[in-house]
Formats: sequence, C-alpha cells, structure tokens
Amino acid sequence: MPNKTTLALSAAVFVAAFLLPSCGSGPVQPQLEVLQPKSGGELVLLPAGPFVMGDKAGRPDETPHTVSVSSFYIDRHPVTQEFYQRVMDANPSKRRGAKNPVEQLKWTEAARFCNKCSELDGLTPCYDEKTWGCNLAADGYRLPTEAEWEYACRAGSTTQYCYGDDPRLLPQYAWLAPQSGGTPRPVGQKLPNRWGLYDMHGNVWQWCNDYYAADYYKESPQEDPTGPKTGDKRVLRGGAWDCPPERCRAGYRFKEFPTFGDVCEGYDSYAFRRVKNPVKSAASSPYPLPQGERGTAAPPSGAGTATATPPQTPPAKTGQEKTAAPPPTPPSRDAGKLDPARLTGTLVFVSERGGSLDIWRMHASGARPKQLTNDGQPHADPRFSPDGKRIMYTVLRGGFPEVWLMNRDGSEPKAVTKGAQADWSPDSKAIIFIRDKQAYVRDLAAASEKRVTPEMWERCTAPAWSPDGTRFAVSSRHLAQIGIFILSFDGKENRQLKTEDPSCTPRWSHDGKRLLCQTVKGHVHQVGVDGANWDQITFGADTQHEPRYSPDGTMLLFCRGTEGAWQICVKRLDGDEMESVQLTTEGSNLLPDWHSYQEPAE
Repeated sequence: MPNKTTLALSAAVFVAAFLLPSCGSGPVQPQLEVLQPKSGGELVLLPAGPFVMGDKAGRPDETPHTVSVSSFYIDRHPVTQEFYQRVMDANPSKRRGAKNPVEQLKWTEAARFCNKCSELDGLTPCYDEKTWGCNLAADGYRLPTEAEWEYACRAGSTTQYCYGDDPRLLPQYAWLAPQSGGTPRPVGQKLPNRWGLYDMHGNVWQWCNDYYAADYYKESPQEDPTGPKTGDKRVLRGGAWDCPPERCRAGYRFKEFPTFGDVCEGYDSYAFRRVKNPVKSAASSPYPLPQGERGTAAPPSGAGTATATPPQTPPAKTGQEKTAAPPPTPPSRDAGKLDPARLTGTLVFVSERGGSLDIWRMHASGARPKQLTNDGQPHADPRFSPDGKRIMYTVLRGGFPEVWLMNRDGSEPKAVTKGAQADWSPDSKAIIFIRDKQAYVRDLAAASEKRVTPEMWERCTAPAWSPDGTRFAVSSRHLAQIGIFILSFDGKENRQLKTEDPSCTPRWSHDGKRLLCQTVKGHVHQVGVDGANWDQITFGADTQHEPRYSPDGTMLLFCRGTEGAWQICVKRLDGDEMESVQLTTEGSNLLPDWHSYQEPAE
C-alpha cells in the first residue's frame, strides 16, 4: 500500500501574489503557499484570521457577526470538467467544455469527488458515504464551510464584493447576467481576488459543507463555525452566470437540496471547489518543495483577462417557409378509436424541424404546419391569447429569456419583458411569468409589474392563471420536493395541492375545478383543485409531459418522448388508458397549446 508521502501531493510551491491582478482591498498578500496534488488541481493556503461574516445591507439571514477561521487550502478555481472527468470518468455538465466548471452537480456528487481525490492522494477521506457526515479533522479533501468560503471570497475585504461596493465593476471579476451570454465560462478568465482565487463571484454556484438555517448566524460560534448539525438543504455561495450582481455578493446565501434531481426541473449551475487542512509546516511537511519553484508559479493560460470573446450569434436562416405534408396515418392500434382528421382548432408548438427551436402552428389534425418565427434565436412556451388572436412566447436572446408577443400569423413580433413561461389572464389584459425563479404579474397596458410568490421560495416554474382570474397555480420546490401551489392574488390563499407524487407544470381545466400536471416519474395526472380524484392519464415506459386540455375539455394534448425525439400526442380523457394518437413525426416537437380558432386552409 503506497504511503501518504508518495501519493498525497506531488508538489508544494510558493506563488508571489503580487504577480497576479488583484481586486481585494488593502496590500497584496506577498506569498501564499500552493499545493499541486497528484489527483489534480491547485490549492492555495490561506492564512488564519478573523473577519466580519455577513452583510449589513443584505437579507435577513446575513446578519453581520465576527468569526475566526483556521488556516486552510482551497482550490484556486472551481473544479473543471476535464479534472472531474479524469477522476470520476464522467461529466454530468450540460454545457460542455474542458476548462469550464463541472456543473449540474449534486452536493453528494461533489462530496464523493472529494473522497475520490483523497484516495488518489493517499489521504484520509472526510465523508462517510453512508451518512454523509464529514470528519473535519481528516487530512483529505472536503467542501469548504460557509465561513471558509466567505473568508476566501472576501480575501481581507469588508465590502459587498472582493474589490468594493460598485456592482458596475463586477463584470471585470465575474461572469454574470447578461455579460455571460447565458452560459458558464472557462475558469480563470476574470480577475482574481487578492489571494489569487478566481471565479469566487459568478460563473457557477459553489457548494459548501454546511446545512442551511436562516437564523444560524444568531447562534454561530466565533471560532471555525461549521453550520447547523442537521437540515434539509446545503449552502451554495457565489452566484452564477445567470445571476444579477445582488446574488453574486460575498455575503449572499443560497441553498439547495443535496440530492435534488427530477424530471420536472433540470439541475442549475451547481459546482464546487475543494478545501483541505494544512500540513504543520513546509519544513516538516512530507511533501517537500521542489527546487526552483518558489515564487515562480504563474496564473493559468488566459487568467487575469477582464474580457472574453462574446458568444457567436447563430446565423439567420434563409429560404422560404415550407408547408409539410400531413402526417402519416396513425399506427393501427389507434385505428377506429380517435381519428385525428376529425379534430378541430389550431395548435401552436415549438419544433426544431427547421434547424433551430422555433414557434410553429398547424391544424389540430397535424396538417398544414407553418413556421412562425425564424430569427436565429431559440424559442419556447407559446401560448394563445384567450381570443386566439395573439401568441405569447419566450425568446432566448443572448442566453437569457424574454417574453414576446406576436399575431397568430407570426406578424408584428415585439418584446414585452424579461422572463419566461408566461400565461395570460382570462381577460388578456395581464400576464403571469417567471423571472429569477419567482412569479410576477405584468399589466400589459400600464407596463407595471409585481412579484406574486413569496420571496424566500426562490424556485418557481410554470405559472397558470385560473379561469376565474382570482388565483394562479405554480410549481415550486422550496419544500422537500417539487409540488404545485395554489395562491390567490389577494394573498388570502396559499396552499400546496395534495398530489400523490411530486408534480409540476399545472394547467387548469376550463371550469377551474381540475388541474392537469406532470409527476416527477414522467406521467400526466389529473386532480381536483381540492386534491381529490387523483387520476393517472398517460402510461408507458417513456416520459410524458406538458399536458393541455382540448378546447372542449374532452381530450388531452401532451408530449411524449419517442426514440430520442419529442412528439405531440392527443388522447381522450374518458377513453382507453393506453389510447393516444401521435400528431407529429418530423423532428422534435414540444410545448403545445390548443385553441378553438380554426386555421384556414391554404
């Protein structure tokens, strides 16, 4: 068995921090020891010391208080995808790039990576993977405590950001909205703090070891606080590529369930960096300093630059719109049960059949598809206005969503507001939509907006306005699992809909007595607004989602995953449970809406 001396760390070098650009207040730290372990990465040894944790101008859970932390090593950058891939032989990231931070990571996956690195370096793993308890005294790698993370971020500063309080300067040091272009970026491209740490603000959220409690600061010990002993959520810090400056503050606290993952929502930009307890001294360390490497370490390639090449704008498509032929006859198992040729009304949906995600419309039978948008930007969430004359939809411009309106023939498109997943009020005078993971209402005539979900929920999707105009349903995951909540606009009602499985994407029946929804298992259900009569509507081994009632309320419109592509299907609510008819066959087709408006033959 190799000993810790031979396997643990390949090098320990000094870096002169004054060689690096600096954003922290006060004098530049003259020298910080650096570890370059065999497992990978590069960790900086931070000195012990006290600091004021929290933000007096921040939120209620950020009460300023003085704490002291012991010396510790911390990764210079968030763990990259190439590093994670090399250690774990996997890459869970949505937006791939070798130098990008590994993202979409659960807390447990980050902790498991720390253990694997400890094993590779012959160190004692910190985490018990059965209980996820952490041995903070072990010499292996772990996630930083919340106090360690903020201490490292501040790097001796006392301001909202490592460089000061002016958010206008933050793009020099952080990838955030809208400068990120709607995606995580390679590590080390922005200015570091005065301790040579990169991407402490923005780019990706970073997991901490601590459980989250809103009132923990009131009882926090002064020396090396480690967070509450138990909890449901773990702390994340730093903000991310899709955050405004407020969420990238050094003192801003975020939280998430450590094993979050379901088909209702994808993972966010959750990433991490490791910390490690220090060796006693360089002289007594079993990891000697290589000769000639003191004070000569340089930042990684591209580090310290304040700007980066902006993302390329997708080229505009050319050519004339093509009218596709009607879809083929449905499979024989559906013959005689539901004839799509007898369906009436018009569907609007998202399809990639034209080369990118655009808004299309077609007859409810699947005939006469027509492309409505063609501007090179991804589109989503089309919704007919109650009278069927307009379509509201989401456009992803520069990587960030905006709500747009156009006429039902695709003419006169115009931007409405920042946000996504908008739904109409019954009188078409207002919309409800999602911005920064909360629901807002916008009066279209007055252009005024107000938030209608509680602030501390922090994660809401798919709002749906009730037919009587007094309430809305919204998916939220502020509790242990995602669920559907019904809230009244006057603030008197706020309750979780009783469903047998965690559910999302609610849609009201026309009489307002029932809701369609999708469960985390990937099936469509119907349930009464009072939580009664929970009924599974779709079946099969594949996933079904985005349910909608037909204009007459007798049928269900939904999407089904079919051999890697999504197709739009329809079935009777009172028909055979396995009966459904596929309306689309070309490309991948998503997010349908159905209106009684009859598209004219062309």
